[in-house]
Amino acid sequence: MWIELHGPESCEYRLEDPWQQPTGRLADYLVPITIDPQAYGVFRKARLVGSDLVGVDKDRRLVEETLHLKELTVAQRRCVVLRSFLPRCARIDAPVCSLVDIRRWSGAYFHWFLDALPRLIAADDHRVRSGERTLVIVPSSLQSWQEESLDLLGVKAEHRLPHHPPRGGGLEVRCLIAGVAQRWQRQGLAPFDAISPWSIRQLAQRFSTAVSIQDGDLTPQRIFLSRRGAPNRNVINEDAVLALLKPHGFVSLRCERLTLRQQISIFRSATHIVAPHGGALTNLIHARGGHLLELFQAHHGVRPEFFQLAAINGLSYRFLLCSNSPGSHDFHVDIDRLREWLAMTL
Repeated sequence: MWIELHGPESCEYRLEDPWQQPTGRLADYLVPITIDPQAYGVFRKARLVGSDLVGVDKDRRLVEETLHLKELTVAQRRCVVLRSFLPRCARIDAPVCSLVDIRRWSGAYFHWFLDALPRLIAADDHRVRSGERTLVIVPSSLQSWQEESLDLLGVKAEHRLPHHPPRGGGLEVRCLIAGVAQRWQRQGLAPFDAISPWSIRQLAQRFSTAVSIQDGDLTPQRIFLSRRGAPNRNVINEDAVLALLKPHGFVSLRCERLTLRQQISIFRSATHIVAPHGGALTNLIHARGGHLLELFQAHHGVRPEFFQLAAINGLSYRFLLCSNSPGSHDFHVDIDRLREWLAMTL
């Protein structure tokens, strides 16, 4: 059974680039695009096969929605299907949705929120339609922000199934809830990894319901996201950057030191954000307007993920290409350009 949650989405994004820099992959998003419909399938008596939990339906066909931006060779597909003929290792008599998949991305902050958690939208819809609670397969060892995100979204411990790679013919489930990966555009009318605005707003609304407005009353509105301590993409002249920003009310934050609830409150209240490209900007899911300056190291190129999130949530987006430090992945911010951005936005 196939259920459409939302139809195709037409998107037309605009970029403010006062410094006329190379736009890299942003160029793919500066023309009108159409996002695939958001939908999910309900597969009765399906198997989840192998350590990556690839879905196989009762007719021994791969459940494409469990591949998530991964293309398997013909030989790999055949191997998974043949393995599903082996005796099952266990059976779960309930609807099941998996946040673990072949990409093994679930441990990364960005991919957890953009690729894994949106699948819970399908699980929620199935619960409303069927009256049954969907069990959710999660990584066997959850990081604190993963645990907190599941709690905020109402996926309590008793509804979680820690991932243990199934042996033999895999894990059989009464029905598998498998949603279209919302960053997997297969109809060719948008870049392959375009983000669905509808899915992002659905996810943001669920978090917003769980984190009250009062939680953000005392949060800073102008923030700089520091990557000090990270293995790469550090701002070499961060002290000079902060010397310019702090007199304008900016506060330096390291998101890895904050709870998820704190991050949601901060981004929901922020009016100005300066940040190197990195996972902390995933929190733009919760932003509500304002201004963003994303800092890229020149040799890394310009990526479109956070440009899309900014556009979806109504932020004025600009980016700055920064010179690399020789022999490293760190970079130096042009203070004059940063001063110009402040003059444009304050």
